[in-house]
Amino acid sequence: MSGDRHVTFLELVLLLHGEFRKRLEPICVTPLQAGVLLYLHRCADVRLAEAASHLRVRPPTMADVVQDLVRKRWVIKRRSEEDRRGVRLRLSRRGKAITRSIQHHVRQIEAHAETMRETFVTV
Repeated sequence: MSGDRHVTFLELVLLLHGEFRKRLEPICVTPLQAGVLLYLHRCADVRLAEAASHLRVRPPTMADVVQDLVRKRWVIKRRSEEDRRGVRLRLSRRGKAITRSIQHHVRQIEAHAETMRETFVTV
C-alpha cells in the first residue's frame, strides 16, 4: 500500500483482517479461533453462549469453533453445574501457550495498523 493513498474504514478493516489471517496461518489458527482463545484468556470458565454473544457470532458457529479448539486440545469444555444444558469453556495448558503466541502476533499487527492509520480517512 503506497503512503499517498487514503483508505476507507471498510478497506482498513479488510486489510487488517487479511494481515491477521496471514500472520496466524503458521500457527494454524483462524481469526475467529484467535478471538475465542483471547476471550477465554481474559474470562476463564465462561458459558459457550456468553462467548458467542461477546464475539457477536451465533451459538451454532461458536459451537463449531469450540469443537475445533477442543479437538486441538486448546480448550476444555465441560457441562455447567448450574445448568446441565449449558457448556462451560476454559483454556487448557496448550491453549494458554498458543494464546501467548497469538498475543505476540496481535502486537505485530497493532504496530502495522499504526502505520496504516496515517492513510485512513472516512467516507
